[in-house]
Amino acid sequence: MSPKQIIDRLRGIMPPLVTPFNKRGEVDEGAYRANLERYTGSGLAGVVVAGTTGEAPFLTPEERLRLTEIAREVMKPDELVVAGTGLESTRGTIELSREAVKRGADVVLVLTPGYYRAKMDAPALLAHFFAVADALRRPVLLYSIPQCAGTKMPVEVIAVLARHKNIAGLKESSGDLEYVRAILSRVPRDFRVFSGNVPILLDVLRAGGAGGIMGQACFAPELCVAFYDAWRQGQQERAEELFVHLVPLAAEVNVRYGAPAVKAAMDLAGYRGGDPRSPLLPVPAAARRSIARTLKTSLGGLSL
Repeated sequence: MSPKQIIDRLRGIMPPLVTPFNKRGEVDEGAYRANLERYTGSGLAGVVVAGTTGEAPFLTPEERLRLTEIAREVMKPDELVVAGTGLESTRGTIELSREAVKRGADVVLVLTPGYYRAKMDAPALLAHFFAVADALRRPVLLYSIPQCAGTKMPVEVIAVLARHKNIAGLKESSGDLEYVRAILSRVPRDFRVFSGNVPILLDVLRAGGAGGIMGQACFAPELCVAFYDAWRQGQQERAEELFVHLVPLAAEVNVRYGAPAVKAAMDLAGYRGGDPRSPLLPVPAAARRSIARTLKTSLGGLSL
């Protein structure tokens, strides 16, 4: 696909893929492929490789690239593969991003650098993201998750970046609705803003957002796609009805227990999640039982 075709398709629901590991702690490519084979053709706009839910900080660059390569092999040509390529240095980010594109990434998702967060002021962030965008021939998605990365981009910085021809949008996962609304009020209409936070997703869509990249799509993609499709088709009552089922899945899984809980929910839903990579720990047995109850309540008997 051309960059324009990619941007035209850059809307809807995408799961931030988990990275399954085997008993030796290595990437389990078979389990990863099995999940992808269930996602492809399901109505998802694409998949996101090596994001926060995919335990990107614990993956080597070569592991990220191999996961990107496999995703491109399995997903249909019109389903996007978004690769997380944000590293702490600009040079490292450019190198990883270029290689990810060679391995099949349609879009790169670039996290804000955070180790020297006191120095990540507007000039530093602008220089970093402009350099990355200038170096690539594929669209860039900015990635804002200040609770993890430690850096929250000022709205004014995002507004400037949004006017770069190769910066296509933003994944925003802080959960700060007023911040997202402020961003949407300052960026061009074709700048794609995705919510990574389910409780505010419906409000983000109402404000002009492009879709959601959230862990619930890993273990309940049918519900997520049905919700978004109802919204896009103007079926507001149906969208709100389905959204009511989505919110508890966010509160009980992601918000309460984090990335390891998405893997537990996937196991319970028949996907291949498995244990996280150390130092993250699996959710305890009591948490798994709680997640199972929430899945049963939210998804049991739901007609999609």
